[in-house]
Amino acid sequence: MTALRAGAGAAAALTAGLALALAGSAFAKTTPNFNLTSNGTAVSQGAVVGAGAAGSYQDFPFTIAGDEADGDISVHIDWVNPADDFDLYIYRKGPGNELETVGSSAGAPPSTEENAVAQSQGVPITPGQYVIRVQNYASTVPNFKGTAHFGVFTPPNEIPIAKLAAPATVKAGRKVRLDASASHDPDGSIANYAFDLDGNGSVEVNNGNNPVLSRALSPGLHHVAVRVTDNKGLRAFANRDVVVQKKHKKKGKKKH
Repeated sequence: MTALRAGAGAAAALTAGLALALAGSAFAKTTPNFNLTSNGTAVSQGAVVGAGAAGSYQDFPFTIAGDEADGDISVHIDWVNPADDFDLYIYRKGPGNELETVGSSAGAPPSTEENAVAQSQGVPITPGQYVIRVQNYASTVPNFKGTAHFGVFTPPNEIPIAKLAAPATVKAGRKVRLDASASHDPDGSIANYAFDLDGNGSVEVNNGNNPVLSRALSPGLHHVAVRVTDNKGLRAFANRDVVVQKKHKKKGKKKH
């Protein structure tokens, strides 16, 4: 029973961690940054294994945990002599420890640095085992240093949902109430409401953060619309047709 409770607690903690990461807040958990330091073993010059002379390299393995939400992996290395040449790779370990390249940088002299980036594709970078490989391509001295930095994942901004309530008909002389208060933003808030009162596609009234507008309209059919803008600048529209009735002339009494 104790083990079951512990397992349930761990699952709850993982779920909470993922929810926090996907929220894209400043408090989202990422893989810890770390430094890369040469141990002097990458002494033989050559290309990556399978693409010519094997040469030698130094690997820096790391793990992305299931509750970490990384948006990118940025790796930098540098060395002293611009005539030397190192190549840089970021691998993800697949089944059977097969290495899948997710980022690379293989510039040519004269240079004293390489920078490789692996970026998320709409979701956080897949948790699992990874390797940073520094390959001695044509360096006479096997010394380098560098850093691995993990950026927080920020979900793409979702489009807000615009909704507009309005009466189908209004008696002559009365104001038309346009109500967009049911509009909402799935991942933020509505920052602005603007109204098109004549259906020409441009807004006549910028109503700020007020979702309700009451206006007197001329008799006839009106194609009214609301444009909502979320807190990150995305927009959505909703429209309604409103008929304002014409005033009827009073009939005078007939003279006898």
